[in-house]
Amino acid sequence: MNSESGSGQSLDHRARLLSLYDRLPFHEHPLWRAVLNAELTLEQILCAEAQHYLRTKAGQGLRLASLENAKRLSPKLWEALLQTYLEECTAEKSGPSHLELIKRLLVCGGLSETRLDVTEPTPGNAAAMALYRDITERGAGCHMLGAGAVEFYYCKLSPKIFKAYVEKYGMTPYQAQTYAIHGPMDSDHADRAFSILDEAVNLHGWPAVERSVRDAFVATSLHYDGMLQAALGKIIYWNGEN
Repeated sequence: MNSESGSGQSLDHRARLLSLYDRLPFHEHPLWRAVLNAELTLEQILCAEAQHYLRTKAGQGLRLASLENAKRLSPKLWEALLQTYLEECTAEKSGPSHLELIKRLLVCGGLSETRLDVTEPTPGNAAAMALYRDITERGAGCHMLGAGAVEFYYCKLSPKIFKAYVEKYGMTPYQAQTYAIHGPMDSDHADRAFSILDEAVNLHGWPAVERSVRDAFVATSLHYDGMLQAALGKIIYWNGEN
């Protein structure tokens, strides 16, 4: 296969993966529609964000597991994952980790660390974390492409959430900073993930990569279900329709 045809196939694969988002477009999820329309109370927002904290805490371990897996598979994949891990899960490159920033949002909002430590995952969030873990166990490339496809769309939603939290819920920019940085950072993470698409397909096969991206969108929707379950005290799931 020459480089030109290979590049064309990669673009086709990228477009196919991103099109899977249309089944569960999370910018239309009832959670974020309620947030952007100021239909929740601040207390409900904090309950939802406590679930975000749990998912992010679990996600740090999955990032690290994928990084260790990539080291055995591919120097190119390992280097790409390392940069994302350092930016997202440590304070080495971009200030506080995402986990620390979400904790800041909650503590500034009045949630004690004791309450945060005893928070249990809602059914939706538990299911999301289990599916994220399963994707990671399929291989480092599956993990990175699944996360990257989600980040491709999340970077567009995150600034809107930041604006709503500050203007409609009275948070300070400092408190809501996690949503301010996800715009540019997740855009970079998505680009980095798609830069190793061919490598991931070579390592894991196209069917595994495609299935992992599909499942990453499902897991993200389940996570938002779980956040809304915590906010409303109801076990409800979104089917992608409004």
